[in-house]
Amino acid sequence: MNVADHYLAEKVATASPAELTAMLFDKCVVTIRRGMAHLDAGEWEAARGRMLLAQRIVLELRTSLDGSSGPDAKALAGNLEKLYAWCYKRLIDANIERNPAAAQDALDVIEPIRDAWRQACLSPVAA
Repeated sequence: MNVADHYLAEKVATASPAELTAMLFDKCVVTIRRGMAHLDAGEWEAARGRMLLAQRIVLELRTSLDGSSGPDAKALAGNLEKLYAWCYKRLIDANIERNPAAAQDALDVIEPIRDAWRQACLSPVAA
């Protein structure tokens, strides 16, 4: 294990659930952007790998939803589940159609959710 891998493993092992979710969002955004760059360059196999990884991350975000703490949480989780499902579909479209615009659609939804997550769960006021 190289130093960077060791650092990442330590960061993940010591992160709170909110921080882990933030890491997923960050990785999703970076992965979609890299996939779009590969699509733009005509690098289909590299783009395919990035889009598949982004799809897996969106699925992980979907499975981490928990609406059990009350009706507001249930409604929020339901709305996020619909957004994640739509993003997942757009990432599939980007992959199959080799369409960076479809990936951009997903990114346009994921980025504001990521930013809101960071503001609500990781800002000093939230802590």
